[in-house]
Amino acid sequence: MTAGCKVKLCGTTSRLDADMAARAGADWFGVVVETDFSPRSLTIEEAGPLFADPPLPAVTLVFEMPESRLMQLAETLRPHAIQFLSQEDPALLLRLKAEFPEIQLWQSLHLPPAGAAVELEPVRKAVRDYLAAGADLLLFDTAAVVGGTKKFGGTGITADWGVIRTVLDEIRGTVPVLLAGGIGPENAAAAIEAVRPDGLDLCSGVEAAPGKRDPAKVRALMEAVRGAGNGRTE
Repeated sequence: MTAGCKVKLCGTTSRLDADMAARAGADWFGVVVETDFSPRSLTIEEAGPLFADPPLPAVTLVFEMPESRLMQLAETLRPHAIQFLSQEDPALLLRLKAEFPEIQLWQSLHLPPAGAAVELEPVRKAVRDYLAAGADLLLFDTAAVVGGTKKFGGTGITADWGVIRTVLDEIRGTVPVLLAGGIGPENAAAAIEAVRPDGLDLCSGVEAAPGKRDPAKVRALMEAVRGAGNGRTE
């Protein structure tokens, strides 16, 4: 486990890669479940073995999953956390909290790629609404069209770190906040320095191919995070 900035390795499709994340010292691994735009997506049934005695706290990522299926996911997989890629109705989080109080609920907030205009007030409102609904963690990521498909996360593209830092500074200390989107071993330290998140969330930046993790990239990432953490000041 990392001592300072935490690390979640996402897009896990095999026990081999889950074990790799644990050996490298990551804090969580993520599994995309029934999300059409992701080449890393598994069904609930396919994901089952990854959540049976996992080597790390395991997080499911979902996008606009019907509530009945979401309840089935929670009951079947019993993940450490459910991460919503879609902008869910905060009332859904309240219902899930009541039904499964032991499962954390993580909410992704998506910004356009760096360089695009961003309206801060809608982002701030979404943050307020999800915090009021009991979200345990927020994650800032990038939404972009990749290969003709709109993707919410897993884009390999950075958002505007300055905008994210502005919003994060306003809520710092309320819940943990992770940074995702276009982060890899080569810019992880810069991301930590620019945003000061509680953790990083990576997918394509440490892959050899979609859904297959690259051990050398994972090692380089963890070295970069640990190096940045050693000199981290608030």
